[in-house]
Amino acid sequence: MAASNDRQADIVVIGGGSAGICAAVAAARNGSDVVLLEKSPLLGGMGSLAFVHTFCGLYMPDVSQPPELANPGLPTEIEGLMRSHTNQSTPVKMGRVYVLPQQPDVYDRIAKKLTAEAGVDVMLDCACKGITRDEEGFSVALGDGVIRCRSVVDCSADAVVAGFLGATRVKVESNQLQRPAMIFSINQVGDEAADDRFRMRLALDLVHAVKDGTLPEEILGATIRESPQRGEYFVSIDLDGGQWDPTDERSKAEAKAVGEKLSRKLCDFLRVRYDFFKDATDPVFAPSLGVRESFRWLGQHELSERELIDGVDFTDTVARATWPIELREDARGPKFRYFAENKPSNIPLRSLVSEEVPGVYFAGRCLSASHEALASVRVMGTCFATGQAAGIAATLYAEGVTDVGLQAQKIREQLGFS
Repeated sequence: MAASNDRQADIVVIGGGSAGICAAVAAARNGSDVVLLEKSPLLGGMGSLAFVHTFCGLYMPDVSQPPELANPGLPTEIEGLMRSHTNQSTPVKMGRVYVLPQQPDVYDRIAKKLTAEAGVDVMLDCACKGITRDEEGFSVALGDGVIRCRSVVDCSADAVVAGFLGATRVKVESNQLQRPAMIFSINQVGDEAADDRFRMRLALDLVHAVKDGTLPEEILGATIRESPQRGEYFVSIDLDGGQWDPTDERSKAEAKAVGEKLSRKLCDFLRVRYDFFKDATDPVFAPSLGVRESFRWLGQHELSERELIDGVDFTDTVARATWPIELREDARGPKFRYFAENKPSNIPLRSLVSEEVPGVYFAGRCLSASHEALASVRVMGTCFATGQAAGIAATLYAEGVTDVGLQAQKIREQLGFS
């Protein structure tokens, strides 16, 4: 990690989650001098900080066929690295989708290795304090210095760059926001917990436990998924956020405290109810809540739910979306809306480009999409793809290629999009 002081760079990437990692590595591999700022000590965003334990959106949506990766480049590379590090030969079929279970600490190590090999200057525990723009480019303020750069990629998940630059950012009402998730891991669980029949039984048992007052209603949407590490399972509970504000530290702390209390109640229930949970360890809580939605940019194009469902192609398509519309607007679990055909949908570069501030790109959870469309493209596999595209576009801008159409053409050629 480099010392934070005044310096020059071609590109600064804000946020070291799934999109930010790929934006930084893609830009560096294309010859840019890149600084990646991450306010936490870990890389991987929700995948390491919130224990989001599956890579979703990596594979083509037709589960009647063998799994096929949807996006070339870094999404394919990271998928292979995770499978290799966790000894998984294939992804897992989960209903009408394929997913790849992932290990949060392994993900952090993979991300640090990729960025180091690409020559990215990664600055951990380093929050961006402000950004200004002039004719020469951008000044990114740190706690004890400034980085001057030609282009900025916002992968902060909260569109913080828009806030600093006075650009338009969008947020839905709190009662419509995707609910936060409390995720924890437990160990020393019997193999029976991996059986789909147990998951069906658990769902019914939770309904009865809520009806008889053993468990609170918020538990109804709880899910249990097997880790790549034998005997370890991840448990997710969607919280009823109330007046949930994902950008307010007090609101997050209050929600996390509620989530931990619910989690302990659920663990006690599992130990008593099922023999294969009787030796389970106490829950290990993720450092952060799983946040699915906050602020997002308003770009040159706002991707819509209808465009995803209909599989609309764009002349400037630079990433493929394969995950269904996964709405989590209450604590009762997901509500899925699937694409009209079993084929990938498309994300245009214009949804990753600022309409108001030249030289700013964005990817991941804060790209330009409607509330419903974001419920598809926010998943980690798709974030890899949008981050990669934004990083290449930022490099092209820094090199003087400022036309978005030409940028998209060059990205498509590099990634092999037809």
